[in-house]
Amino acid sequence: MVTYRLVGWVSAYVFRRVSCMSVSELLGGSGVWCGAALLLWSAAFLVGVCRRRYSGPILPTLVLAGNVCLLLVAFAGGTRTVTLPLPWFIGDAGFTFVIDPLSRWFLAIIGLIGIPVTLFSPGYLQHLRQRVSLGFVWAALALLMTSMAGVVLSANALVFLVAWEVMALSSFALVAADHEQRDIRRAAFVYLGATRAGTAFLMTGFLWVHHLTGSWSFADWGLSGATALAPALLILVGLATKAGCWPFHLWLPIAHPAAPAPVSAIMSGVMIKTAIYAMVRLFIVGNHIAVPAIGPILLILGAISAFWGVIFALLQHDLKRLLAYHSVENIGIILMGLGVSLLGTRYGIPFLAQLGLAAALFHTLNHAVFKSLLFLGTGAIDARTHLRNVEQLGGLIRRMPWTAAAFIVGSASICALPPLNGFASEWLLYQGFFNIARSGPTTGARFGGLLLMGWLALVGALAIACFVKAVGIVFLGVPRSPQAEKAHEAGPGMVGAQVLLAVLCAVLGVGATSVLIPLGKITALIGDSGSLDGVWTLPIPLLAVVLVLTIGAIAAWMQLLARTRPSRVFITWECGFGDLGPRTQYTASSFAQPIARIFGAIYGYGTQITVDDGKRGHFPQSVDAETTHEAYLETKVYMPFLQGVQRVASVFLMRLQAGSVHQYLFYMAVVLGLLIWVGVRG
Repeated sequence: MVTYRLVGWVSAYVFRRVSCMSVSELLGGSGVWCGAALLLWSAAFLVGVCRRRYSGPILPTLVLAGNVCLLLVAFAGGTRTVTLPLPWFIGDAGFTFVIDPLSRWFLAIIGLIGIPVTLFSPGYLQHLRQRVSLGFVWAALALLMTSMAGVVLSANALVFLVAWEVMALSSFALVAADHEQRDIRRAAFVYLGATRAGTAFLMTGFLWVHHLTGSWSFADWGLSGATALAPALLILVGLATKAGCWPFHLWLPIAHPAAPAPVSAIMSGVMIKTAIYAMVRLFIVGNHIAVPAIGPILLILGAISAFWGVIFALLQHDLKRLLAYHSVENIGIILMGLGVSLLGTRYGIPFLAQLGLAAALFHTLNHAVFKSLLFLGTGAIDARTHLRNVEQLGGLIRRMPWTAAAFIVGSASICALPPLNGFASEWLLYQGFFNIARSGPTTGARFGGLLLMGWLALVGALAIACFVKAVGIVFLGVPRSPQAEKAHEAGPGMVGAQVLLAVLCAVLGVGATSVLIPLGKITALIGDSGSLDGVWTLPIPLLAVVLVLTIGAIAAWMQLLARTRPSRVFITWECGFGDLGPRTQYTASSFAQPIARIFGAIYGYGTQITVDDGKRGHFPQSVDAETTHEAYLETKVYMPFLQGVQRVASVFLMRLQAGSVHQYLFYMAVVLGLLIWVGVRG
């Protein structure tokens, strides 16, 4: 009862505050909308914690209202800095927040993706309600949304780290929501370990910068040159770990398959982008940490990450694991855009710096939209079939037509096919590479621009092959299992969320020039406000109309042929096996095999064939073929390192846990003596 009264007070306060505002205040009161979102999410958190088994509409409503409030921040203007009064402080720094065009861009992404995820979640979570505490999930989701907004709004390092830690712990709780399964517990702890390592690097870098500048505020940081290199690299490693960039991506393909689909959509679509925000804030906008080497490093890491992610995605049979590797790929594409921006600053080409940043930020938004769409589509399939293995699906386009249509749109978008949004942002990146190839200061830089154009084209071609496999095997053909045979369309909320994101994919692609307007306010912070007016060189609306008319003409022609030349029905040659069944269809492994063999040296690709002849000689009863691959980075680098750490811990640290009270008291006395000695010397 107390919880519901609290929710009522919060709702009444927000309603009174909003109802007393004018239209201009409604569109310009960014601080009010952020505060309203925080209050609504806090109420959802309290209700979820107090009622862990609660499954009513109040929790989704509160979270959804908070997302809408945060989205409205995108329509506000200007820059505001807010410092909470005492006793709100951490150490010698206060709780200071900043709302500017950059933070507003990422707040809009959080709110925009949060809305369809919140619409999708109630229907999806119903099939998990026997194993998952629904109230706990909503509480953790509200806390995750709050912490992501806190990261984006932070104006100093201490507030950033507090929000960063809350974000890590709340996302860990969501990954471990279905904790009764051993694999999910393992995946959650792998993710938690990765976040601990990343935070350690990030905190060390922040402490180092504070030692050099004497301030926690980002606005007071102005490091450059050799002194900034070491802390910049530490911060970059911490942020790259959270982003899932190669070679720090180990946790990403492990955690995403374990988490519920809406959680995967939020984590992959939004949460990992908070690291991108921090990179832009610290290394690009404002030159808080200006290190020339960061640009080439981001380009190299981005190029490797993009290729590594897509080539491993092609080998996956688990749909969520496949999408997780594509997150590695797209984070690489975003990092390549940031690298282009930093190279433009280094070479003294403001237009190139602005173009690279615009490409990175636009692809950050686009990836959030189409990746969330694909994860929600996978969640709908999982909820209706309880399967994610593509080899066990098939024929779903007839049983789940809305999900299939939305998934196909998301697949086309992630493959950068025009006129969808994935093409729009990658087109900007291609222009950046072209400008390097044309205007680079050295022959090596110009040649590198040409290589990067070809590299991005290779990544795009592999992405198309991967999603042709995924869409063809999952949705076309005939069902490969009884679960797929019995599948049916998802509920209205789940379908509506997917359709909303699919429409956004088209709108952001066709209306790319309109998106460049708010991006121009951000890119103006790193150079002349010579804007992005001349950046877009393609008539996307015209291309979209031509494409629709072409498809319509082809469809009409095929319909005419079907009437004038009716198809003949006859039995396909079946090699004497009789009726052709699901086992004779193309499989995901066979589809990917030609490409997988080309790059087989990277991951030890091979095929194991098992023949069961049943003592019949030349007449085997069954022949089983299974493809194998090995992720050398994990097996040859990370696992030996972790095993070494475990051995060292078992030899040295385990001896400290002797179980003796006298020994523990001795440790305390030694530590107390050291503290007294340090205090006396200080």
